This record gives sequence, structure tokens and C-alpha cells, in this order.
Amino acid sequence: MAARCFFLLALPLLAADPLSDKVTAWRTKYESELKSNTGWLSVAGLFWLEEGPNSAGTDASNEIVLPAGLAHAGVFERKRDQITWRPAAGSAKVLQSDKDQATPDLLTIDRLTLFAIYRNGKLGIRLRDPQSKMRREFQETKWFPIRSQYSLTGQFKPYSQKKTVMIPDVTGNTLQYESPGEVEFNLNGQKVSLEPVLDEGQLFFVFKDKTSGRQTYGGGRMLYAPLPGPDNKVELELNIAKNPPCAFTPYATCPIPIKRNALSVAIEAGELVPAGH
Repeated sequence: MAARCFFLLALPLLAADPLSDKVTAWRTKYESELKSNTGWLSVAGLFWLEEGPNSAGTDASNEIVLPAGLAHAGVFERKRDQITWRPAAGSAKVLQSDKDQATPDLLTIDRLTLFAIYRNGKLGIRLRDPQSKMRREFQETKWFPIRSQYSLTGQFKPYSQKKTVMIPDVTGNTLQYESPGEVEFNLNGQKVSLEPVLDEGQLFFVFKDKTSGRQTYGGGRMLYAPLPGPDNKVELELNIAKNPPCAFTPYATCPIPIKRNALSVAIEAGELVPAGH
């Protein structure tokens, strides 16, 4: 009897799967952030500013029509790369944008949060609304099953010097990144390579594959990976390849995979296309 009880108690330990636990924890955190007040589902507007005054408020006569707040809340005045917020009541304030990876100033109007973004010479106001339609109606993220063959080690092949890569985005702008090299790996018996760029101190991959537009989002998917170690090995966890923000809101400025990263293989791992696409 005692031996049988010991066997039953040991079953959970025998069934433990470190890969599944790690990936599941990552996916849970990712979905929680996506659905939070500051997640991409709350992004409910993007307004590119013209030089000079740009009025904002709930009244339809404004250049920037808000879903909450005063009918005429104030004016965003653009002077080249500087934005000044002039409220209907109160003092004017210069707003820092996210240019050069700066932390943008946050402006609160009623339940809304607004901040300035800079994209290749264009300045815009992005709006977060915790009561956005996308956030209210979203159910859950969907994923391929976790499979060990998609937890890979790739071989980093550095360029003799960093290469400038021009990546288009969905707004028609071009984003400039640096690529330190390419990463080669074996996928289901086939040799594959991708060209990452440097972003946030990591390797950043934007890619398409044979599942794109079918099982996965048509605009491709994204993956971050640690920088290569001294042995030029790169850990690729394709089970956490994720959708770009544009899969959840039309007000994001997502990168588009370059032709070099359009793969002729199917990566049946990571996030599936959201409902409604």
C-alpha cells in the first residue's frame, strides 16, 4: 500500500516537462500584457500631425476626434520635431516623443492616455483607451502545440561589419536597423537561415513562412532571441514566435518581413492567427 501511494505521488514529478512549463509561462505573461490597460489591445487611435495646430476633442470638427473627454479638449501644435499640447484649460506643455528610443511623455484626457511617436520624420499621437472595442471583445491568444523540435540552436554567422537593413513598415515608412549577421539552423531536416537585426539588446527576427496567411498572421511573425555566445550559438525558441501588434490593432506601425526572411518552409510553432483575420 505504501509503495502504491509513493508511486502515485511521484507521477506529477515524472510528468514534468521543463520546455512546456517555460513556454506556457511565457505565453501566459504575453497574453496578460496584451490584454492589460497598456497592452496593444487598448491602442485605439493613431493621428499623424500636420505642421501647426491640430485640434483634439470629441466633437467631429476636430482634426483628432477622441472617444472620450471634452468636445474641444485642446490643440496639439507641431513645430518641426516639437509638439506642444495646449489644453482648453490649463498650461501648455511640450511633449517628448519616442524619437531616438526616448520614453514619451504621457498625456491623460478623461480615461484616455495619449503620447507622441516619431516614425521616419513623421510625428503622430497614439491613443490608448482601456474601453477599446478590441480589448472588450478579445477572448484569448491561440497557439500551435508546444513541440521540442521547434526549440532550436542556430549557428550565428557574423558579417565582417554590421550591415544596414532597411525594413518597410505597414504605414509606408522605412525603418533602419543594423544586422550583425545571419543565423542558420536545421528545421525538420532542412537547412534554413534568417537575417536578424539588433533591437533592445537582442536579436530581432521578422519573418514569414508557409503558414503565413493561412494558419498564422499574413503579415508575418516576430521573435526575439539572446545575442550569440562566444561559440556563436543562438538559442531559438520558435514556440514563442508571436504576432506583430498589427494583428490586434490597426493603429500600430509594424515592420514587414524583408524578402530575405520569407521562408519556403512551414514553421508550425508559435502564435496562430487571431480570430477575425
